[in-house]
Amino acid sequence: MQDSSDESITVYTKSAAALRKEYTAVQLDTGEFQRKLTRCSLDACRGTCCYGGVKVDDETAEILEQLAKERASDFREIGLSLPELVVESTEWYGVAGNITALRSFPFQELVRDYPTHFDDTACVFLLDDSRCALQVLGELDGKHPWYYKPFSCWLLPIKIYNGEIHLFDYYSDPFRFPDYDGFISRTFCGRTSECGQPALITLKAELEHLGRLFGRDLIKEMHALMQSGSATTVFELLIPFLHQSELTI
Repeated sequence: MQDSSDESITVYTKSAAALRKEYTAVQLDTGEFQRKLTRCSLDACRGTCCYGGVKVDDETAEILEQLAKERASDFREIGLSLPELVVESTEWYGVAGNITALRSFPFQELVRDYPTHFDDTACVFLLDDSRCALQVLGELDGKHPWYYKPFSCWLLPIKIYNGEIHLFDYYSDPFRFPDYDGFISRTFCGRTSECGQPALITLKAELEHLGRLFGRDLIKEMHALMQSGSATTVFELLIPFLHQSELTI
């Protein structure tokens, strides 16, 4: 396994250590990761998952504010002028926390099949061309593209939630409410796609990176679980693909 020191993986080292401590032995549901997904295309989705901003913990909020100030000229060169505050306080359905500041973005005009309950606001780090400025910054610095990205951003549609790791579908999406028809399962990368491949293939890059964060080989663990269970046929289908790796912005 590659170097798993936090400094080589993410700038959010305290958050990484806390997650690793809590999720050292948590198993993933192999059934959830057999659901078919398709890699979204920025040309089509335009960064729909960035709608409404992203909730972040205190360390992430502090580092994002620091980056916005110390790397302001770099962000401007990328094409982004950031506001004075890039993280704000929020409360959503009774849960308080931090969220990245918002900017207007014409999702409904640009994106076909954009969910009607999503509005035209985006994370302030979303560029006009729909790339993530934090990912671009990581690449400019010669680091892993996800080095500066909050965990929940690069993991999506995988979700670390209430002590478990899930790939929620429309029916299990914890962000469905009577007046709000879900988030994770309504983004393009989280929608079931019969034309797609099993999530274990589609999300291989995310699972490998999460494994480095935890000091685990999540792909190998799921191999073992699938071989020992009733998913042998699916496992055999996955083998040629699991030796490949992909990472898209």
